[in-house]
Formats: sequence, structure tokens, C-alpha cells
Amino acid sequence: MNAVNYQEIGRKVCEIDRLLRTEILVKDGKNQEKKLWENTFIKHQIDKRKRGELFSTGDHIRAMVYSMLSGGISWERVENSIDAKTGAITSVDRIFHQYDISFLRECDPDELANQIKGIGCASQSTYKQMTALIQNNIPKLIRFEDKYGSIDSYYDRYRTSDNSHKALVCILSNPNSDDKFAQLAEPLVAEYLKNVGYDLAKPDRHIRRILGKKDRAAFGCSEYDTAGLYETFDIIDNIAREINKDSAEVDFVLWSICAKGYGNLWSNTSLQERIINM
Repeated sequence: MNAVNYQEIGRKVCEIDRLLRTEILVKDGKNQEKKLWENTFIKHQIDKRKRGELFSTGDHIRAMVYSMLSGGISWERVENSIDAKTGAITSVDRIFHQYDISFLRECDPDELANQIKGIGCASQSTYKQMTALIQNNIPKLIRFEDKYGSIDSYYDRYRTSDNSHKALVCILSNPNSDDKFAQLAEPLVAEYLKNVGYDLAKPDRHIRRILGKKDRAAFGCSEYDTAGLYETFDIIDNIAREINKDSAEVDFVLWSICAKGYGNLWSNTSLQERIINM
């Protein structure tokens, strides 16, 4: 495979960002601001971590809940519940009693799933996810905090030697790991970590497809039709360094140009031609 020209890919990412802001997202009216990177929940959490602020166990639970919700539905279904100033999903936060630990230890996961279904944010996996959250993942987060002083103190053990976050994603998603979170594979673990301010990509199908080589509008950053899960982290990090942006922002721009309700690239042939000709 020929060497990837990250300078050229970075230029294209910047052009896509401009296109989203000036032509695509502006058509969405009242939800436009919620679709801009600077107003997203993840951007606010990354800024919080950069300021050195601490993340509580409740913050981690909320991050995990948001990640789970992102896994099986179109994100535009959530937008009416998003607070434009903070990016928080307020209707979901109310269901979880603002992630009060005492409440969550005693709550019925099926009732949580029913309430999520009631606001139109449930997927086929929601009941399994809520059971996993209450019975497995929250107790595991609490154990991390009790043993290491904070959840982030434990995570920092893996980040010290691997700034790409791949080791941390692996330990939290690998079925052979004692620390694996239930109902969270690599993409949702990455999304969870982004929701508590870690700067990395989410290697979902949209991102892996646009970085691969199969489609005409794809970037060809990988020798595979769709970029590999762990390869994706490195590719996004390389693009981000080239254009002096957070990896999570590059990830967001590429996800936005592909996702339904945003750019919807793979169903829009005219947009595909514009990307090819940038």
C-alpha cells in the first residue's frame, strides 16, 4: 500500500467541515446548533478534562448510558432531548435520576428500558444493555473507584504507555479481560471514553468505511475495504495531528458527513462526487 498523504486527507477533512457548516447542517433549522462540534456533549467533556476537572462515578455512568444509546438508533431521534448549551440528553438524565448511585443500585433495569422506550430512544438492545449496566457495569465502576481512588486513576495506568488509548479500549472490551464491560464492544467503549473527555476516535462502521478503500468517496487510508478497528485510532490520530485538531473532532466531522440525518454520504451520490473532487 502506498504511503497515506495525511496532509491531503487533513485538507479534505477541513473542507468537509466547512461544507457541513455552510450547506448541510444549516438546512436543519432549530437543531443546527446541536449538530455542531463545539456544542456537543463530547466537546464539553474534552474541555473539562483539559481543564483538569475530575469525573465522578456518576459522570462515568452517564457516559456509558449515552454510549449504549448511540449503538442502535439514529442519533437524530435523540436531538430533541439534547440541551443546546451542554449537549446533555436531559430526558435521559431524568430517567436515571441524574445518575444517583443509591437509586441505580436499587432500580429495575427493565423499568429503565421501558422509560427509554417511552421517549423514543430505545433499540432492540436496550433491555439487555440496561440489565448489563445495572448488574455488571456499575458495580465494576464502583470497584474501580474503591480500589484505585477514582476510575480515571485506574484508566491512567493504561494510558501512560499508550496515548492512542488502544490498550485501554482493549482492556475494557476484550472478552478475555476481567475488566470487560458487558454489552460494550470496541466502538461503544470508545464512545463511552469520549463521553468522559478522552480524546479518541470511535471506530464505528461509518468511520471505518470512509477511511477504507472500497468506496469511491472513501479516503483510502487503509489497505482494507473498511479500516480495521484498532487501525482506525491511529489513522484518526494522524489526521488530527496534521490539522491541529482533537482526534474526537476529526472523528465527529467524518461521522457527520456519513450519518443519516447529517450528511448521509453513502446514500447521496452528488455529495459523494463532491467529496471525490475536493
